[in-house]
Amino acid sequence: MIKFLLGIYAIIVFVDIILLLVHRGLGGNIRETLTGMNIPQELTSKKKKTRAMWSKIRQRLESANEAEYKMAIIEADDIINELVRGLGYKGENFGERLSNIPDAQIANIEGMKQAHELRNRIIHDENLTLSREESDNALSHYEEFLRSFQVLD
Repeated sequence: MIKFLLGIYAIIVFVDIILLLVHRGLGGNIRETLTGMNIPQELTSKKKKTRAMWSKIRQRLESANEAEYKMAIIEADDIINELVRGLGYKGENFGERLSNIPDAQIANIEGMKQAHELRNRIIHDENLTLSREESDNALSHYEEFLRSFQVLD
């Protein structure tokens, strides 16, 4: 008798799950349906690839060449920009997207804004001098974002 009741209960739970998925619109984005939001794969199933790209950026800081520091900031900014865009934040560019993010929604949003401002100074001021410490500080702001998604340890 207990097995019979457990079987009926399992069928009811299965039907409920199917009905919930249909109600939420399974025909759309399955990742969004299952997780409740559309998180870029680089923050979920492709963390290894993201870690590898980040490792290459970090290796640029091992150089004594200031141009490598600048490239590290530019590349890091591009990666984080794509991830933020993939999270669905609107804006014509990364600066606008960062401005549209409420402070409590993303870890260290102010630090990310500072790092992005440094990236903009690198792009627009060819005479900008950049130390390894400044570069490391900017990358640490982006790393905090990646840690919040458990991409980095």
